[in-house]
Amino acid sequence: MRSVYRFLPILFITLSLSSCNEKAQTSEGVLMEDHSTFQDYKLPDSLSSERMLFVMAVKENMGDSIWPAFKQHIGPFIYFNGDKSEVFFPSSQVLDKLDDHNRYSEDYVLTQRTDSIPFHFEVMISFNEEDSARHYYDHPVQQVLSVEETEQFIPSVQSTEMWSTMVIHEMFHQFQYVNPGYGTYAKNQIGNLPYDIRDLMEMSHGNEAFLSAVQKENEFLLQAISEKDETKMRAHLEDYLQSRKERIKQFFGQNDTLETVENYYILQEGSARYAEYQSMRVLNRFSKNKEDHDIAEDPMFKDFSEFEELDLTHPDFSFLTYAGAPDYHYALGFNTLRILDILGIEYKSTLLGRPDIPLHEYIARYLNTKS
Repeated sequence: MRSVYRFLPILFITLSLSSCNEKAQTSEGVLMEDHSTFQDYKLPDSLSSERMLFVMAVKENMGDSIWPAFKQHIGPFIYFNGDKSEVFFPSSQVLDKLDDHNRYSEDYVLTQRTDSIPFHFEVMISFNEEDSARHYYDHPVQQVLSVEETEQFIPSVQSTEMWSTMVIHEMFHQFQYVNPGYGTYAKNQIGNLPYDIRDLMEMSHGNEAFLSAVQKENEFLLQAISEKDETKMRAHLEDYLQSRKERIKQFFGQNDTLETVENYYILQEGSARYAEYQSMRVLNRFSKNKEDHDIAEDPMFKDFSEFEELDLTHPDFSFLTYAGAPDYHYALGFNTLRILDILGIEYKSTLLGRPDIPLHEYIARYLNTKS
């Protein structure tokens, strides 16, 4: 089933690299430009460039309503392609740390593969001074494999279109860190805690009662999403908050640090999954007008066949909403943001600037104001 093969490896890489001891997350120095359209980028005539332009077209077509500032975001992007690293939108820091490179334009340079790690699909960033000579020190850099190499590690990713949704997910992580409030919180608060996401992963893997409680909370969120009656929807949300409160008390006890870690990762991965899902909706729209969005010379382009129908209950997409071990925080965050949209709660202008406010608090405040 696609969700198993596709999702779990991505989770592992993202957490093991971009969250190593949480010495990894912030924003200063990232290249931010306001190109009027994605066609303005000066890129070579190549398949990798066409794929990058396709991703940027998807992001642009997500529109201002999805996350206005994200539409304009651009940052350093390393595309691993065999023994080469193709660097799109390089920042001065990335260029300074490259041993040598061939410059095509301000938007593209080519260099030897920047490391020997076999699998890449993450935002790399480190706060550890031992990494001060690295191109990702205090500086989020997105790194991905080519579509062909990605399929070798994740067999269910069989198209450029599906690959692009993964790229958008990681691109949103990079966007998170260029928000000063988010980067500062991650560096100074989360980065100094004695626990990290691996502790929660271990708990959800090794404790069936914990995972069952999490899934109960997620089910309340899903029931609220599908409920048309406002009174019943509120009841589901109140059940969710109460169930969450009981789980935190039972399994975290007086350990506020574990709750802080969970809140942070629910926000981090839930919002990135939200962006990923919105990119899928764009691909679904593209499938209705295929000739305007194809990549003619790409053997991995599948003519949007996977996205002609986008049903979150279908096995191919159910991973988006299912709270499993060790990725339950993705689903809880994603489903909470879906609820906030349904309720008409404005959160996108503040969410990344105030990551100290957990997602469930937005629901609690809404219920309090409506009581």
